[in-house]
Amino acid sequence: MKRYLGMICLLYSGIFGYVVFFDKLKMFLAPQMQIYIKLSIFPMLLIGLVMLFNNKVHYKFKISDLVLILPLILLILAGDGRLTASFASNRTTNLNMENRTKSENKETKKQEETKQEEKKNTESKEKTEEKQQEVKEEPKVEEPTDSYDFSNPDFEIVDENYNELSNYITFAPKADKFKNQTIRVRGFALKKADYLPEGYFAIGKYAISCCAADAGFTGFIAKYDNSKITADKWYEVEGILEKGKDAESYDIMYIKVINIKEISSKGEEQYVYPCYAYDDGSCKAISKYDLEY
Repeated sequence: MKRYLGMICLLYSGIFGYVVFFDKLKMFLAPQMQIYIKLSIFPMLLIGLVMLFNNKVHYKFKISDLVLILPLILLILAGDGRLTASFASNRTTNLNMENRTKSENKETKKQEETKQEEKKNTESKEKTEEKQQEVKEEPKVEEPTDSYDFSNPDFEIVDENYNELSNYITFAPKADKFKNQTIRVRGFALKKADYLPEGYFAIGKYAISCCAADAGFTGFIAKYDNSKITADKWYEVEGILEKGKDAESYDIMYIKVINIKEISSKGEEQYVYPCYAYDDGSCKAISKYDLEY
């Protein structure tokens, strides 16, 4: 049954050649890991041909050899390897959650009790005054959006800096110095996550360190009318960075959306990698930003 092993080797070499030639390998492996697959194509092809056509090679088939077809079945089931936003909702995020901080609460227990008592008195007073006069609300003044220049934003988020800047800006304690700076980012929308406050969504991509098995969502928290956002759709967002709190009252930097438009996912990379996986590994794409850890 050496021909069985020969056919398996040829199938693997054919599949590896296909994903390399059509640039689909990035759906499964980070760039720094792809070299191993590329180097295995020709040895696998050679072994398959030898097993098929060299009569001097003998091999006794074992039932356990059937396990060799399992990866082939998994590759077929994986399709093109693209993940959906629903996967991101159920997957541990790559947002730099361990760096989250809560603003220090300086009120003592006694101050809290006093505050509660004052609140009760105020509520009682307001109820009495409501019977005597009507309170007129002032119209909300919309902030002009043409006061921001996005021709050259302070943060232009591209694949080469996506992973590092999304982790840093969103939760790093020292990121609040970037408040009111402009930012532009593209990615798919995520609306359901434990850390998202009401009225916020996340825009991002999948970050891969090694392979698709360790893929996790990485991106930015944005404030916008969620009724106009569809999960798994791709958007380009322009806005300014503001300081706020996530659903668990941790400090965050979020994007106050000024401009947003839906874009096509075609031509967009769904996966991003650590900065050292790009170019010469010097992480030039983030070196120009003043990131303090």
